[in-house]
Amino acid sequence: MSQVSASTLIDKGSPSNLDEQAAQQKDGALLPESNQQQKAVSSSQWWVIIGGLIGGFMAILDIQIMNSSIKVIQGALSMSQDQSSWLMTSYFTAEIVAIPLVGWLTQAFGTGRYALYCIAGFIGASFLCANAWNLDSMLLFRTIQGFCGGALIPISFRLIIELLPDEKRPMGMTLFSVVSTFAPAIGPSLGGWLTSHFSWNMIFYINFLPGLVAAGLIYQGMLFNKVRWEVLRAGDFVGIISVMLFLGSLEVILEKGGTDYWFQSSLICYLSVVAAISFVVFIYDQLHCHYPLINLAMFKDMSFSYCMVVFIMMGTAIYGTLFLVPYYLSMVHDYSASQIGSVVIWMGLPQLLVLPFIPKLVKIINLKYMIVIGFGVLALSAFMDSQMSMNFMGEQMTLSLFIRALGQPFIMVPLSLLATKNVTRKDSASSAIIINVFRSIGGSFGTAMLTTFFITQVHIHSSNIQSSIAVGSQGYANFISQVKTMVMHSAHVGNNGTVGQIASSILTERITQQAEIMAFNDLFLIMGGLMLGTAVWVLLSNRDFRLFRHVTPIKG
Repeated sequence: MSQVSASTLIDKGSPSNLDEQAAQQKDGALLPESNQQQKAVSSSQWWVIIGGLIGGFMAILDIQIMNSSIKVIQGALSMSQDQSSWLMTSYFTAEIVAIPLVGWLTQAFGTGRYALYCIAGFIGASFLCANAWNLDSMLLFRTIQGFCGGALIPISFRLIIELLPDEKRPMGMTLFSVVSTFAPAIGPSLGGWLTSHFSWNMIFYINFLPGLVAAGLIYQGMLFNKVRWEVLRAGDFVGIISVMLFLGSLEVILEKGGTDYWFQSSLICYLSVVAAISFVVFIYDQLHCHYPLINLAMFKDMSFSYCMVVFIMMGTAIYGTLFLVPYYLSMVHDYSASQIGSVVIWMGLPQLLVLPFIPKLVKIINLKYMIVIGFGVLALSAFMDSQMSMNFMGEQMTLSLFIRALGQPFIMVPLSLLATKNVTRKDSASSAIIINVFRSIGGSFGTAMLTTFFITQVHIHSSNIQSSIAVGSQGYANFISQVKTMVMHSAHVGNNGTVGQIASSILTERITQQAEIMAFNDLFLIMGGLMLGTAVWVLLSNRDFRLFRHVTPIKG
């Protein structure tokens, strides 16, 4: 019996006559006949997997690498702060829109060929981003970069499911954990270092080398047949258009809603209507279309559905922290890009101490307990940062980030294994799409929630502090007097009215700063509560409370 390749696997949504054609092709890396019949994985297959992971790593890295350099790019391209925020929104939106199309396009072009197309597009878009001349050009090039990068993430996940048998999936999932959690953690540090020592353009040029390596590894391990235009013509175009509109609108809503005061913005209102209508159309189409874009029947598996909720929480935890820590350090303590990077990197590097042990642990320990440990450690880390004061800076935050990094690997690998334990090869594309969409939505939802709550809490705490300092009281008079004395001695200001204005201004600044610190404390407390609640929910998700797994040996 001949072996079938990754890119010739036809999902549930493909016509039966195309299935017969696919069975006769060998377009892509060779797959095992079944996970039980073949345990060995060839070196070519491992090289293909590593190439896919490098592509995914590169795509996820570029989500965060721009954060620490955004002010420099803003000045170079003469953008306002609001305009520069669209650079991140455009990438996120294009990325999440590209993910659902992966299954369909890999069937048509082949997994290897489509991966190479996306890598080439990503490298080309990176070159254009480095040479952008204004806001409009940068937005266009970032959108192209995000679309190409968005496909590379589920492709890397899909290759692991399809190429590796069950007993080797923990190793593959561990490598994907490095991609999904380590890359965003080192992104700000790498971006800050490149910008400080070279220029902001280097954060895009750096994609060339890993992109070429990934393309070379995939190319050497894949076989390529003709493009299957019949698959393109048989595509679920209603589903394609509706899911692109839904995810694109939802992503912009989540990215811009907090800063635009949600439904006070006409843009958010319009996009909400578009998202709601397109979502209904998409669900109806997927349930009634003969060849749907995504196999929604996978949600009938309760284990898979429950894992998707946990993936949302994991995305909230990872990207929520990546939002809070740099935001706190830059807003309260005026940290530079390189300084922020040197702190945030502690969310990434310590993972390397734990990850080598994860493939062994998942074979021994109940996966549920590993996830509980991971979220419990994340909760502890968040609680450690919920009692900050004016003297709490990057050095004090390092310990909590170190602890957090040790906990993250305990979530990604066992959660991925639980989610894909019943996934067949024909549904590998759908599972990769759904998992990555839920993880991305969780990250965007977490960031949007924290942004909105931060703005609200700053206002509340500022009002409470101001109300506690009664104008005309003895305490208020003593503070103003002290500040006046300090200002007069340091600035040699003689006009009493001017000194009084400066003193009032300093008091206002201190109130605002204190209110911001209190708001950040609230946010970390909420994050800790959410992570702890998730840990408890996972613990009670089933009645299997055995510490060690009972694994039935696979018969050769």
